[in-house]
Amino acid sequence: MRAWQRLARVTVVAGSAIVLVAGVSTSAQAATGKFFYTRADTGFRLSTTNPPDDLCIPLEGGAGTADNLTDTPAILFRDEECNVPQDTLAPNEGGAYGGATVPHAVIFHAG
Repeated sequence: MRAWQRLARVTVVAGSAIVLVAGVSTSAQAATGKFFYTRADTGFRLSTTNPPDDLCIPLEGGAGTADNLTDTPAILFRDEECNVPQDTLAPNEGGAYGGATVPHAVIFHAG
C-alpha cells in the first residue's frame, strides 16, 4: 500500500473515532449545580452535584425540604419510581414537605 493511501486510511479512522467520542460525550446532559434535601426520617442534609437529566433519582428517607440550586427544573415525585408527580422546583427554588406527602424521588428535566 502506498504511503499516501495508508495516511488517508489512518486519517479516516482517526476522524471517525473523534466523531464517535464527541457524539457520545455530548449526548448525556446534566443539570449544573447542586440539589440539596433534608431526609424526612433522620433530618440529615444530603446533596448531589450536577445530577443527570431525565434519570429518576430516589431520595432516601423522603425529602422534608428540598433546594434546587441547579440550572434545570427539578420534578419531585411521591414514589421512588417517578410515577406520581408532586411538585416542580424551578432553578434556585426550594420547598418544604411534611407528613405522608414527602417526595421520594426527583428528575431533572430541561424541557
